[in-house]
Amino acid sequence: MQSEQVALAALGVASALLVWLAAEKRRHKTAWHAMEGWISKRPIYKFVNPDKLMVITDFDATITSGDSQQCHDLFGESKLMSAPFRAQFAPLLDWAANPDIDGVEWWDRAHSLMVQHGMPPRNLIPRLVREARMIPRPGALEMLKRLDELNIPVLIVSAGVSDVIEEFLRQHGALSENIAVCSNRLNYAGDSAPKSTSPSPPITSFTKSYAYSSASSFFAAHAERKYLLVLGDSTTDVDASENVPHDQCLSVGFLNSRPDGVPHAKAFDAVVLGNDGSLQPVAELLDEIAPPVSIYRSLSKKALHGLYNDSN
Repeated sequence: MQSEQVALAALGVASALLVWLAAEKRRHKTAWHAMEGWISKRPIYKFVNPDKLMVITDFDATITSGDSQQCHDLFGESKLMSAPFRAQFAPLLDWAANPDIDGVEWWDRAHSLMVQHGMPPRNLIPRLVREARMIPRPGALEMLKRLDELNIPVLIVSAGVSDVIEEFLRQHGALSENIAVCSNRLNYAGDSAPKSTSPSPPITSFTKSYAYSSASSFFAAHAERKYLLVLGDSTTDVDASENVPHDQCLSVGFLNSRPDGVPHAKAFDAVVLGNDGSLQPVAELLDEIAPPVSIYRSLSKKALHGLYNDSN
């Protein structure tokens, strides 16, 4: 009788696992295209030890989905901010209406308004993030967890705002010790209102190459890691690896809803399509570098162990 119970329990675990795996496969299924660089460099990474790998990634529309609110959107669109501030800041979010403003000037104006109006108050950042329409890209949180397990350092290089990025990761349980953020930070001093921003000049979509100098301590601590994995949604996101000494650099770009994929195909080694395109190519790469422990074996042992204890 007991052996039949054990067999039925094992069958139940196997069935549940198959259902879970099927759901995960559907959730992570994505359309993506491998470029020549991916085809030539990808096999090399199969044999790279985790302690030789480093990840450099964008945040907005990369860790988050392509149709999520971006960091600066939260300030201009949230009614938690003062009306006078929103009246001046919101127009900056309409890039089509600002054709003559280059990247650095846009960031300087945006940050100047934030300091001028004292927005956002420090205590409101958790609520701003919690109420925002910021959705993790499918597979993003799992990828960050896997990188943490493998002790692979991650540098988030973003033209957004560090305070928002770190709070987003914190609320999703993903702000682990292996992650460093290289972005624009609000300096509050002892007050609740931002008094300044750093660095200067700011990190923008057009100045990602500053990452090597802006995050010099990060790169110095991981100088032995010569294999880079770079993720981003803008063609300029690959610039974050421009000055980083390396043996190989493999890049994945997220096209999101852009109608023209040609620039991405030229800039990245692989291109993921759609706002909800998953991190499947990266997950498969990590699984080859460090195969995960069998979920089936783990679940089965736990289930059978629990059944044995219950029956005794």
